Amino acid sequence: MIKSTLTSLSSVLILFLVTFFSFSQNTNDIFETYEEYVDTPREVVYLHLNKSTYIKGENIGFTAYILDKKEKTPSLITTNLYINVSDKNNNVIKQQLVRVANGIASNVIKIDSLFTSGMYNVRAYTNYMRNFNETNFFTEAVKVIDPDVEPYIEKPVVKNSIDAQFLPESGHLLHGIVNNIGVVIKDSQGFGLAYVSGEVLDNNNKVLTTFKTNSVGIGKFPLLANISSTYWVKINYGNENFSFPLGHIVEKNGVVLSVKRLKSKLFASILTNKETLNQLKNNRYTLMLHNGKDYEIMDIYFNDKTVINKVIEFANIPSGTNILTLFDENEKPIAERLFFNYEGIKIVDSNKVSATKNADSITINLNFRGVSSELYNNVSVSVLPQDTRSYNRHNNILSQVFLQPYVKGPIEYGKFYFENIDEKKRYELDNLLLTQGWSSYDWNNLFIPEKLPYPFEQGISIIANVNNKDHTEDTFILHHFKDSQPRYKQVSDGDNSLIFENLFPNETNRIFISRIKNEEDLVPAQLYLQPVPNSIPELRTNFNPLQPKFNYDISQRLKVTAPLNQKLDGVQELEEIVVTSTRDKKFLKTQKLNNHGFGSIKVITQMDRLTYNSLEQYLSFNRVYKGIDPVTSETAYYSSRQTQGPMTVFLDDTPLVSLDIISTYTMADVDYIEINLGGLGEGFRGLNGVIRIYSSQNSFFDSRGNKTAEEFDLPLKFSAKKKFYVPQYNSYYGDFYTGYGTIDWKPDLKINDNGTLSIKMEEPTVPVTLFIEGMVEDGTFIFDKKSISIN
Repeated sequence: MIKSTLTSLSSVLILFLVTFFSFSQNTNDIFETYEEYVDTPREVVYLHLNKSTYIKGENIGFTAYILDKKEKTPSLITTNLYINVSDKNNNVIKQQLVRVANGIASNVIKIDSLFTSGMYNVRAYTNYMRNFNETNFFTEAVKVIDPDVEPYIEKPVVKNSIDAQFLPESGHLLHGIVNNIGVVIKDSQGFGLAYVSGEVLDNNNKVLTTFKTNSVGIGKFPLLANISSTYWVKINYGNENFSFPLGHIVEKNGVVLSVKRLKSKLFASILTNKETLNQLKNNRYTLMLHNGKDYEIMDIYFNDKTVINKVIEFANIPSGTNILTLFDENEKPIAERLFFNYEGIKIVDSNKVSATKNADSITINLNFRGVSSELYNNVSVSVLPQDTRSYNRHNNILSQVFLQPYVKGPIEYGKFYFENIDEKKRYELDNLLLTQGWSSYDWNNLFIPEKLPYPFEQGISIIANVNNKDHTEDTFILHHFKDSQPRYKQVSDGDNSLIFENLFPNETNRIFISRIKNEEDLVPAQLYLQPVPNSIPELRTNFNPLQPKFNYDISQRLKVTAPLNQKLDGVQELEEIVVTSTRDKKFLKTQKLNNHGFGSIKVITQMDRLTYNSLEQYLSFNRVYKGIDPVTSETAYYSSRQTQGPMTVFLDDTPLVSLDIISTYTMADVDYIEINLGGLGEGFRGLNGVIRIYSSQNSFFDSRGNKTAEEFDLPLKFSAKKKFYVPQYNSYYGDFYTGYGTIDWKPDLKINDNGTLSIKMEEPTVPVTLFIEGMVEDGTFIFDKKSISIN
């Protein structure tokens, strides 16, 4: 699609003052190498964090969005995402392996005793991302406040010193032409200084031009450069004068690549001067337009004119960051310019807001137009006090996906360029890209090996080596855990190992493997396991994110109060697989049970546990039908398809109120079942039949010394998904709570068939702001910010 779009550019190019301009028919080595480089798939990841400043004891809530970098749609390949938190010395404090489904994952990170006051980096990456020296991974700095170390939050007083950079467009300051010079002015903390004015002077102290930075400290000015002159810049800030040399030597010869936007058109110019023109005649230069997915190359020849201009409709340029690179006659890149096209980026925000109260809770409904109910979507929402000072994040999902991967360094307040998009915002983003210089592509390192060293990962694979040659013809069983069905494997001819692939055990699961002996007896597997991956891989990068920018408005000292202890996660019980050990035991037990019951007794055998993944499947096989109770609208089970009412279900002689547990209750936990379809002997409650389920107290793996399976402890498992608990505070009013408190975090909401997103929470005591981000499977992005006062 983009390939055809780029090809169509040739029909809309308007050439001025050009003697020859044609598409290249040559197959040059560097362009073939580039084509191979960009043909390789890429992923990019973004983490929506619920805050940027945390109090020790809180949780970092996150939702991860993993996308195909080229298509800007959810990545459906990778299922393994690595998360780590490191301190200022790059020591890893916490790390997780989280499971990705449909390009989405979410979990929490507890800020516990391992943390103290300071800055920490949160990183997210896949194994596959380690193949490329590109910022496709996610990294963000967060601040932690430990009240025992930092009892007061004070407004800092910083030194009035500034850093100024002046960056010629495409990297060259050329004699005899008007050059565009980008300006970046930062304070002593490394953040852009807003609305700073400056003067540009020559060596005679003559003011040549002036400039003023925008809200993030970026600006530009034109300069007719002369090789016989030097230039410096005068800035007055905070009643102090600062002087800086321009910092670039005026080049006598060269070529400059310049772009500008005028409404719906991109104007691209290739400029040289009279001193260089004669040297360039009859030399073939090549201009490449590319975006990391497809490219187009064009040959350029200078004859009698020093400027080649072209005009391209933005409607014919791919969405997002695009790059123009100019190559000389030796195919050496000599100039590069990034520019951005907002056209075609699908962004939706809410157009209607309503709220309803119910007792002490409230539900906020947001309507999003243009999101199809037939498409998968995920929305994450951070709910914070309206006056929060703890959400000073630099990126959002749009800047992380469309902008950050294409530049070399971190972008201050990158989300700014995707809020309230208008012509001014387009102009300001172009000024940012003017100051970025070369893109993140390293033209000296485009080689892609035939086989990438770090593959896509889909769960955990277990290579099981059979130690005993007498067992190579036996069948091995990896018993079910969580929602995983049993896996049966045999060793291939001439081999002594087998592989269990695409496993997703979490830290609460136990791994058991048996060997089938004499066709039906189960014995311990006696295998040597090699799981892959077996540890969290290291992401090697020199990329350092910007710290959150703090702008404290309060002048008084503010006492920090730690949140009260949070609710603890529920105790997670390890799963066990339980079966009877011998046929004789089953026979004796059945006889004994039948002497006391009125229904059909079903003692669960080894084969039952291996055949049926859940109790629900087993009941269905035994003529018990799942349905919906028309009175309660809840799950129910019936003794026949024509029955008048649901059966009564007992678990260990306790009647079950909710039957949802049946669908997930594993056969490993069942000892025997009594199915009484007629309800005989049960009185009135047995009118429509009764099911009595009895759980087993022993595991056949180690019961009474007759082990039937071997347990393995994997060195790496997926982190169990944990619930986000809202901290409890001593006070829900005052400066501390409104500045640093958390109201709620919703990591995985869905827009329903009516286009409505519903957010239910406890009724807040203060006005709130909703920070909303998400995506739809067709590449539509959801980004919104809503401030709501609830009376």
